[in-house]
Amino acid sequence: MNTLLTSAPVLADQIELDRNLVTPGVLGFLTVFAIGVALYFLMRNMTGKLRGLSAEHTESGDGATVAAASGDGAETGKD
Repeated sequence: MNTLLTSAPVLADQIELDRNLVTPGVLGFLTVFAIGVALYFLMRNMTGKLRGLSAEHTESGDGATVAAASGDGAETGKD
């Protein structure tokens, strides 16, 4: 392990790369594309769940009665 740490700067000095020619390439594009596709499906799923919550809230008319009816122990503020 120690030899790798000491020899790394020496090896780095020997290899010369043209910084204008080094690009992300196909792998970089595919990575960004995969993240974009995953984000699309996550946002679509979240939108559907939020619409379901909104519909449930408007059915009951009051958020406190929804919490009381679900029996999750949330306090309604009424005694």
